[in-house]
Amino acid sequence: MGGGYIICEWADVQREYPEYQATFAALENKMIQKCNMDWSPKTFGYMAPRSDQYGRTTILPELFDGFDTNRMSHWRQTITSVGHQTIVSGTQTGNTIQEDMKVAWLGLALPNKQQHLTEIKWQIGDRKFGRINIEEVNCYKTPAIIFEDGYIIDGETSFELYGYLTGPVPAIAWPPETDAIYQSFVMLGASYYRVIDKVLGSTGAAIT
Repeated sequence: MGGGYIICEWADVQREYPEYQATFAALENKMIQKCNMDWSPKTFGYMAPRSDQYGRTTILPELFDGFDTNRMSHWRQTITSVGHQTIVSGTQTGNTIQEDMKVAWLGLALPNKQQHLTEIKWQIGDRKFGRINIEEVNCYKTPAIIFEDGYIIDGETSFELYGYLTGPVPAIAWPPETDAIYQSFVMLGASYYRVIDKVLGSTGAAIT
């Protein structure tokens, strides 16, 4: 797991990257096998699991902390400094993902009209991945970065996504607002939960 990637137009991902659905299906098959092993005797119940099943939903931003190390409730971040920094990380001690949750990560969508992100790298557990320059995204209206294989981020495993953000940070003319730029980093894929109560709270609420 962990091959190459492609930068493409998210709105036309089927045309630009016809293997996308096959890649997603292959990653989900690996995840289901892992969930079946780790969460046995539970079986896969999709989005409405019974008590004896585990479920699947989108990758929820509440599973992660953002640039400011606070729990996210959406993917759009308010960023007050430029340069190299952690932009997404696990919420638990050591930047780990919550227990009884798993993430199948397939890529990033970058829906900003103005892109500030130029390079990324990430770490899953003790495995480090090299830097990728993504300035090619400026050639697209709705850019996305799709991994050829995808990654499984296991529960209680650390995750950090780093990025280099360019400025300048525009000055806000009306206090007490803070000078800031805005950027969305939307993680593509799916998350899996052993207990449905994990995802039954109010929308935008923290996942514990």
